[in-house]
Amino acid sequence: MPHNSSKLHSMKIPNIPTVLLPVLLLTAFPGCEALKMAFRAKAPAAPPLTTQEAKTLSLAEITAAINRNSMAIRNMSTENGQIMAPGILIPPQTRLTFERPKRLRIQSSVAMSGQELDFGSNDMLFWIWNRRLPEKEMYFCRHDQFPTCPVRNLVPIEPDWIIEAIGIVEFLPTDLHEGPVQTEDGHLAIISRRQTATGQFVKRTVIDAKTAWVLRQEMYSPQNELVALAISSDHRYDNNTGVHYARRVEVKFQGSKGKVILDLGTPTFNTTMPFNSAMFQMPNFDGFRAVDICGPEFLQNRTVFASH
Repeated sequence: MPHNSSKLHSMKIPNIPTVLLPVLLLTAFPGCEALKMAFRAKAPAAPPLTTQEAKTLSLAEITAAINRNSMAIRNMSTENGQIMAPGILIPPQTRLTFERPKRLRIQSSVAMSGQELDFGSNDMLFWIWNRRLPEKEMYFCRHDQFPTCPVRNLVPIEPDWIIEAIGIVEFLPTDLHEGPVQTEDGHLAIISRRQTATGQFVKRTVIDAKTAWVLRQEMYSPQNELVALAISSDHRYDNNTGVHYARRVEVKFQGSKGKVILDLGTPTFNTTMPFNSAMFQMPNFDGFRAVDICGPEFLQNRTVFASH
């Protein structure tokens, strides 16, 4: 059973810190002290996911309700999202695009300098690019190679977890689920055990006891270390599709210097027009070399150690 502490153990990774999504996000943009997220008008709270209060329902009923809502999201896009992190003076404009099963693209730009960050995932591979990397490298890896990739031992987060973190949460039938149990603050927690090539991961999902909204997701490594945390808030309801979603998501990863806050802005769900085919293709950036982080040559001459 994972502990309840939200403290993330620090991890120092000399020479390859830029491999990791959290570090890339937290160093992507220049600036001084972070300002508060630009003001957005509050909309009425979303209705509950279930007709009865979640605390009166069984595990199967709660997970089925959350799965139905997530499965109803065939695609999602926003043109006016924002990312806030330590060091960002003005939250950059962020474009987020999602399409099932695991296609995701996050692109952030600053008016003065243009595109600064690009994270993408398609059916075959994922990539991440930060314009300010001194190494001038864009990193990528095939999904089928990542489970046995040495980099996974450093920060063992599947790219798919990014999709879960932004609120598209699914309780898989291949995982073992336990609960719900009441938390100290009166919410409900569900424990999910997931077997992977590197051991058993445990995910703790906290949901609202009345509405069944997902409030918090904690991912624990096989060593019982909290390696990732996502906190969802500002829950909304899309009248056109009947989809519930969290507009604001705070994410923190093991080894990162602070939290990343993603504001989805005004997303659109389940558009009938297909996305441009190039949207989920790995791009090329002038002056940057594409490097396979699961390639045999990647970790040569790179020192890795952890400090707890």
